[in-house]
Amino acid sequence: MTEDNTKLKQMIANALADGRLSQAESQMIKNAIYEDKIVTPEEAQLWRELQQKVTDGEILLDG
Repeated sequence: MTEDNTKLKQMIANALADGRLSQAESQMIKNAIYEDKIVTPEEAQLWRELQQKVTDGEILLDG
């Protein structure tokens, strides 16, 4: 895993620490994924895992 992906994983973990995902946190994560204009398979997987947690009700959406 690259340093950028490690930072992205930490960003996601911090955002989900309270069991909720705000619109601002979601946007911050998306911005980090798209900042270099290239979405790696690892970044896409991290985003899918995040979305699955929301779908499964593990994480609540705020706002």
